[in-house]
Amino acid sequence: MISLVSFSSAHGGEGVKVFADIDGVKCSYLISADDFISLGLVKGEIDVSLLDEIEKSDGCYAAYRAAVRILSSGECSAKMLYQKLRKRDFSHGSAEFASKKLLDGGYIDEERQIESYLLQLVTKKFYGRRKIIPYLLARGYSAGKINAVLDEKYTDRDFSAAKKAFLEKKFGKSRPSTREEAAEMKKELYKRGY
Repeated sequence: MISLVSFSSAHGGEGVKVFADIDGVKCSYLISADDFISLGLVKGEIDVSLLDEIEKSDGCYAAYRAAVRILSSGECSAKMLYQKLRKRDFSHGSAEFASKKLLDGGYIDEERQIESYLLQLVTKKFYGRRKIIPYLLARGYSAGKINAVLDEKYTDRDFSAAKKAFLEKKFGKSRPSTREEAAEMKKELYKRGY
């Protein structure tokens, strides 16, 4: 027999602690207040399917709270947040739920994050498109979003200026004097993604 024994508020009303008795074994679950309401939980006997929903909600709420803690220590893409949650042993469904909820809620602004990365990569590190795109893909941003922000914010002129600034910094000039210097400059630009 499965029965819900009592409930108590948690996390300033954001969560609800659900106390259950499963065949004489005392258990507790922590779910969101929204899930508590949508599941229509009341004291008394419940069936296994409702217990499964409570357990699922418990995992999703725990993943959501962990995701908020992760984001409080630094920004990341929704995909990277999902991966961090999976590394912390949250189920696929719970990790996906939490990362999507925070993305949909505006807590993850991937376009702004990409813009911030681009500012550093183009103007400080002097990277070209060929190096920027894999760099940002590795951080969980989609190619579509990366290209959209690149096309909107950066022109060929911006990359030419970054290329020139890199050569000035690395070689003290932007034009080669010898063939060997030209080959060296070309090699260094290739490494930078040009």
